[in-house]
Amino acid sequence: MSSLKQFFARPTRGIFILLGVAAFFLIFSAYQRNYSPAFGITKLLQVGWEFNDRGLAIYRTTPKYIDPASQWGFDGQFYAELALDPLLRDPQMTIALDNPPYRARRILLPWLAWVGGLGRPFWILNVYTALNLIFWIGYAFLLGRLFRPYGWRGLAGWASLLMTCGIIESMQGSLADFPGFVLMTAGLMLEGASGAGVLALAALAREPNIIGLLGLWDYRSPWLTTAKRNILLALIAGLPCALWFVYVTMRFPPVDNTLAGGNFSWPLVGIMSKLGEISVQAISGEIIWREWYTEFYTNYALHALLTIVATLTQCIYLLTHREWNNRIWRVGVIFVPYFLCINYFAWEEHFTVTRHALAITLAFNLMLALRPRRSWLVWFLLGNCFVPYGVYQFGLRDLVIIKAVSSTEYRSVGPAVAVRAVELQLARGWGDAEQTRQHKWRWATAQHATMIITNSGEQPLEVRLAFMARSLAPRNFKISVGGRSLWASNWLRRPRQIMTAPFLALPGDTTIELDTTGEPTSPGFEHDQRRLTFLVEDLQVILSLPKANP
Repeated sequence: MSSLKQFFARPTRGIFILLGVAAFFLIFSAYQRNYSPAFGITKLLQVGWEFNDRGLAIYRTTPKYIDPASQWGFDGQFYAELALDPLLRDPQMTIALDNPPYRARRILLPWLAWVGGLGRPFWILNVYTALNLIFWIGYAFLLGRLFRPYGWRGLAGWASLLMTCGIIESMQGSLADFPGFVLMTAGLMLEGASGAGVLALAALAREPNIIGLLGLWDYRSPWLTTAKRNILLALIAGLPCALWFVYVTMRFPPVDNTLAGGNFSWPLVGIMSKLGEISVQAISGEIIWREWYTEFYTNYALHALLTIVATLTQCIYLLTHREWNNRIWRVGVIFVPYFLCINYFAWEEHFTVTRHALAITLAFNLMLALRPRRSWLVWFLLGNCFVPYGVYQFGLRDLVIIKAVSSTEYRSVGPAVAVRAVELQLARGWGDAEQTRQHKWRWATAQHATMIITNSGEQPLEVRLAFMARSLAPRNFKISVGGRSLWASNWLRRPRQIMTAPFLALPGDTTIELDTTGEPTSPGFEHDQRRLTFLVEDLQVILSLPKANP
């Protein structure tokens, strides 16, 4: 009986281990799904064909996955390429990287990949891609030690941090943000000279992590002794970075546009701009509020709103619940103004900002676990409401079926009588259907493509189309029925979730027109001679019965 009381009073070490192992296998399964014998796990590098074509010779010839739909790729590809030449000696590096001085400053992970890959290019690229997963193991252990003393509140905070969105964003792009954050957290937990040494590594992974030094410093008398100690810690943490930055400057002399395109503006401007965009999407019907239980996991616009709610909740809590003697609180609250000044350029793809908020998210959940108050659950749910979307998209998307998927390349959602009555056909202007275990898609091969909805029932049905669209080049894009515009954009290139306005499908056939500007474009590979315009992926036909007129 006493053991049972003890169990309910405080979670055992075994429960922490069980949750940690479950989260690890969920994350590992995502890496496994992205593995192929030819390319390893390099699909998670998100290599674009444009930067592959102008990359280092050794980089171009090393087998790796290149997305034919992605011209520019994402940031992880640059750090993986640095790992092939971590001393920055190849003159092609000035052309191969989008911003050589900026990328080269973050050299820790490329060096780790070079050492772990034993100098073999294919191994180096795959070791680099795996580093986020390797650091996650140490991260789970560190946070277990940090949160376990706080019982069930600690378990909840620890569990929410295992797969929070900033970690997932870093993993699915093989970025330096998460490993650098883990090292900064380890340095804060170690404190002293050893903590400053680890913090130096964190700054070599991502230079803003040097902010963690403000968490290591003392702010107590005697002031002279404290000042000497703080200066020593600053030298230990900052000197390796300063020396490496000097070396980078020697290899890549500064030019006028080296730091162009900053990510900062006045406080809250980026967030307010994103809220305006979400408002437009909500009014146009891209968020189906009555189906919140599925939208919660799948709708990108709704998750952007939840991200704003969660991160602002975390910032407010840290600012209003001060814990001056806690090093992690001090660092988290220092990152708050940094985070609030991130501009719309970063908020446009809102998942990006979640990795900038990792220090805030950790401090929020730790401070919340420290304070056993009645309002704990409300704060916890609001501050972590963005987590389920990321977990589903990265770890559960192929394991959880939210709605039944038909055997065709689209899924129909709605009343059974409507689903049985409607069929959709991709008619003119399309290439062959393609699919993986996770997704189904078709490329359009012309500027004008059509879909045909066939309603075999006796009454009209209200229809919406939902899908992910993207293009190989910037294009105007319009969807219409009978000359009426259902959705339009003057900029389609990066993946974009589309939800059309509703339209009536009368008994018989209804033709849907999809039009885009610009000639079909080649994917840019010798083995792929297709000419393509835009892609439609994971197509859904959302059906409902028209509302009766009063």
